[in-house]
Amino acid sequence: MANMVTGELLAKACELLACLFLGALGIVLLFEIVTNKIDLEWLISEDNGHASMARFQLLVFTFVIAISFVRLTESAKEFPAVNSGVLTLLGISASTYAVGKGIQKSGETPEQVAPNTPKPEPTTGKKGEADKSNDVKTTSDEGNQGPAHAD
Repeated sequence: MANMVTGELLAKACELLACLFLGALGIVLLFEIVTNKIDLEWLISEDNGHASMARFQLLVFTFVIAISFVRLTESAKEFPAVNSGVLTLLGISASTYAVGKGIQKSGETPEQVAPNTPKPEPTTGKKGEADKSNDVKTTSDEGNQGPAHAD
């Protein structure tokens, strides 16, 4: 009898510790998002900045199924059996994303960049002060030499 009570207390302590860890992880992630250290702008956007329905569908299906399994586990006090229908839906969603990505990459003409796409930042600093790799050796009329070609 004492062993059963000790086992239940240990299980509850582990459950509490796992919940505290996940809660702390969630708080850290939310803090990182609020302070703009984690950028969610591209979460459901393609490389060109346009919204991706396939990414959005995969994100929604994943969250719905994950939340459903958490709720079922809470109510039944055990992890439920994974139905083949659930796996099929997740597979279809992931396949839709993969096929869409393949079609996008196989296109010969690049898509126009969306208007909200951030412009690439110019390189500055010690390494990027001036890119001399494209300079060629030139001579002027007086015989002075310009910048040499960097190999």
